[in-house]
Amino acid sequence: MPRFADPFVCPSCGTRLPVQVSRCPGCGLDLGHPLAAELFQTLTTADGLLTQLQAASVAMPAAVERTAYPAPAVLPRQPRGLSGASVPRILLSLGALCLLVAAVIFLAVAWTWLGVGGRTAVLVALTATSGGLGVVLGRRGLQVAAESLITVSLGLLILDVVGADNAGWLGGLDPAALVSVASATVLVAGLALSVTTRLVAPQLFAAVVVSTLGLGIAVTTERPQLVAALVAVAYAVLAATTRRTGLVVLWVSAAVGGAWWWFWFAVSGLSEAADHTTWGGLWLDGHGYPFLVAALLLLLPLLVVRTQDALVRALITTSIAMLTFLVALPALDEGPTVLALAGLAALTVWTVVTLVVPPRWRVVPMVSMALGALPVAAVVLVLTPAAVANALDTTSPFAGTLDLRLDDPVLDAAPALLAVGVAALVAAGLALVRRTPGHVVAGGVIVAVGIVGTLALHPVPLWVVTAALAALGAALVGVRRGPGETGTGGAVLAAAGVVALPSATLTALVAALVVGAAVLTRWRGTFDGAAEAGGLVLPMAGGAFVWSTLAALDVSTEWRGLPVLVVVGLLAIAIAAPEVETGAAATGFLAASGAVAVAGDQATSLAVHLTVAGALVVASALVHPDRRIFAWPGGALLALATWVRLADLGVEAPEAYTLPIAGALLVVGLVQLRRDPTVSTQHALGPGLVLATVPSLLWVLVEPVSPRAVLLGGACLTLVLLGTRLRWSAPLVVGAAVGGVLVLRELAPYAATVPQWVLIGIAGTLLTVVGITWESRLRDVRTTAGYLRQLR
Repeated sequence: MPRFADPFVCPSCGTRLPVQVSRCPGCGLDLGHPLAAELFQTLTTADGLLTQLQAASVAMPAAVERTAYPAPAVLPRQPRGLSGASVPRILLSLGALCLLVAAVIFLAVAWTWLGVGGRTAVLVALTATSGGLGVVLGRRGLQVAAESLITVSLGLLILDVVGADNAGWLGGLDPAALVSVASATVLVAGLALSVTTRLVAPQLFAAVVVSTLGLGIAVTTERPQLVAALVAVAYAVLAATTRRTGLVVLWVSAAVGGAWWWFWFAVSGLSEAADHTTWGGLWLDGHGYPFLVAALLLLLPLLVVRTQDALVRALITTSIAMLTFLVALPALDEGPTVLALAGLAALTVWTVVTLVVPPRWRVVPMVSMALGALPVAAVVLVLTPAAVANALDTTSPFAGTLDLRLDDPVLDAAPALLAVGVAALVAAGLALVRRTPGHVVAGGVIVAVGIVGTLALHPVPLWVVTAALAALGAALVGVRRGPGETGTGGAVLAAAGVVALPSATLTALVAALVVGAAVLTRWRGTFDGAAEAGGLVLPMAGGAFVWSTLAALDVSTEWRGLPVLVVVGLLAIAIAAPEVETGAAATGFLAASGAVAVAGDQATSLAVHLTVAGALVVASALVHPDRRIFAWPGGALLALATWVRLADLGVEAPEAYTLPIAGALLVVGLVQLRRDPTVSTQHALGPGLVLATVPSLLWVLVEPVSPRAVLLGGACLTLVLLGTRLRWSAPLVVGAAVGGVLVLRELAPYAATVPQWVLIGIAGTLLTVVGITWESRLRDVRTTAGYLRQLR
């Protein structure tokens, strides 16, 4: 009878359900939902578990101790201690160790009282028994026991050889020879057992004893390098023959052992070759052949692993790099030039190889290319600073003549290696990348710069280096391929200008070329920002051309600033663009600063330059309607020029500095009022009136009793009357404010001498008058406000 899964009872509220209903009529539970079916299945499972529990409860004795309901979940037991498979391993390993120790003790104790036959019989019996049992157990699947017994048998085999030698059967071998004989014996036995049983122990024994065999032979011969090579070959052969036989441990161990012996052989060969770096020592005396053989031995694994491309490429790459280094080794002791030539030859050969091999094999010559590039790059890095230092002559700017020659520097390497080395490095770089036109152009530029650097390492005329750089820069700008070529060309032209500085004539010629490049870039540039870049450089180059031309004509430095200022100013007026104006401003500032700094009368020179600069800025504001704002900085420059001149003349009165500017501002304001009747007088005339009166007022505050005070008071009265008459607020407000402050300042010296009763009486009278005439004053205020609203 079901207890939980009843199809006619709602599982939520217990309401009896009619047949084929999809929703409970009592609680509205959705009985057609997939979760309802899952819930019914779970309740059915609960009914089954309950039935099993009832049956178990009847069969269980009552005396058995129970746990509280609900019982905790039973978790699976975690294994503790050693696994069952570990026990035989431990026992058999310990047993094998005990057997070997017992055999050694037997040889040490019982060898003296056993006869030759007994000795032989005991050792052979033990060895054969342990080996035979190991083979039998291995075939029956008892791997651990087989491994242990095989290990014992191979260990006993070593003891057999030692015992035989002690008995005189082997003729009394020395220790090294005994090691070799024992290793060879165990090797044969280990290989045989490996093939027949495929156990791990004989494979490991066979792999290890190859090394002990090699060590035993190496210590008894005068050619240990030859032994190392033969052992490496033996390991290679062993790995190659066992790789596909299923003896994984043997071939992996053989590969590791062969790699170790090859490494020792290669290092030994490299050390020997490095001690005899001459051509005769390497090849006639034979000191280079061990390293050569090591490089060739590295190709032996290719007989087995030809399908693994990554390993094949790595082996071939390393072998070729070793051969390249060995060929170039004699150049190490021949000086930087010979070493660089050897590297250059290697770099050239492997660059050509890189160009012809498939892309996936380009990694093979890359390491050899790097080895060749190292000495070449080192020589280039040494010669480049020398070329730059020699090109930047120590002669002061514009102090040399056109036929000035460079020095003849003392160098450790041939100067021609700079150009050739740069060309080889660029060719190698292009061989390794996807060669686009941009890459080719960049590489050509670098090679051309290297050629110019080589010229700079010779005592050639300065104009030769300058002309080469200028021609290169002009060619790059003329290509007009993009911002990269143009920017690089500009940088090369700038370098030409720096190199040409000792000669004013050369500098002028380079500057003229830069002017042409800037014009070409601005109006013929094919990239975004070309107009801005050309416009920024144009006034700078033009100013440099004018300055250097005047220097070539032997014009004094203090008179070079004005022509430069005029030229760049007119250029900014003709081409009213922000970049041109920025370049003109920077160039004009530098030229004026340089001229003023060396002038005999610096104040006069500064005033003249400020006047010219201000006039040019104001002219730009007058010529271009969109540059009206320039009138303010232009006026400031003119005012500053006036102030500098007045200070130079010793004028201290503030009116001399302020009234001219105030007058100019008032004129501009009056013109603006005439053009636009809606403009406020405070906006148009306020700045000029404040500048005309406030500086004088500040002076009067210090000296109240003076003719300046009288004149300022009369000016303020005039402004008030004029403002009242014309209904202009600016002169009325400025005149009243400044005049009021002036009157109070004039009253201040006498206020302290007036008796207190007089002050109190005046205050009382004022308060009384204000109280009586309050209403009439309100009327006057309204009338005045209406009047002021009519003011402009």
